[in-house]
Amino acid sequence: MKSKLRKYYISLREKKYFEVENEFADRFLKKITITKKNIIGSYWPINSELNVQKLNTVLNEKGFRVSLPSIQNNKKMVFKILQNHASLKLHSFGIPEPDSNSSLIVPDIFLVPLVAFDKFGNRLGYGAGFYDRYFSTLSKHKKVFKIGVGFSFQMCKKIPNTKRDLKLDAICTETKLYNIS
Repeated sequence: MKSKLRKYYISLREKKYFEVENEFADRFLKKITITKKNIIGSYWPINSELNVQKLNTVLNEKGFRVSLPSIQNNKKMVFKILQNHASLKLHSFGIPEPDSNSSLIVPDIFLVPLVAFDKFGNRLGYGAGFYDRYFSTLSKHKKVFKIGVGFSFQMCKKIPNTKRDLKLDAICTETKLYNIS
């Protein structure tokens, strides 16, 4: 069931993808309450994901510490400080990530890419489970706020989920912020 949903929503996203990065950055900053002490875990968009590069730049310019995921050799995900776009290297999965000189950090607020989502905070990703494993481990030590980021057309009636699938606290699209909690 999940693989069919994943295939459908990735195809839909590729057909309907559009740039909203400037408007999204402004809308996000107006809707989400963050303070300079918050460390932001963001992502580098691939495969027609909503482009948050402008938001990452604006957050950096405003003095926030922004980090991106990095997949380690043991297939564990960690977050590293985004120093600048020039310091990114291409991981074997084809995803740009901070180079080995970037510092490891544990964010407080996460912007999580998604393939699809529902109004209950369930997220459909690519299926590798990196975010679910990371949040499961992290939640034992720290309370974090997870914001799914995507387009409004990625909303699904109901995403099938298991105990391993962690829920999002909010979802931000180009048109609306959904508070889940």
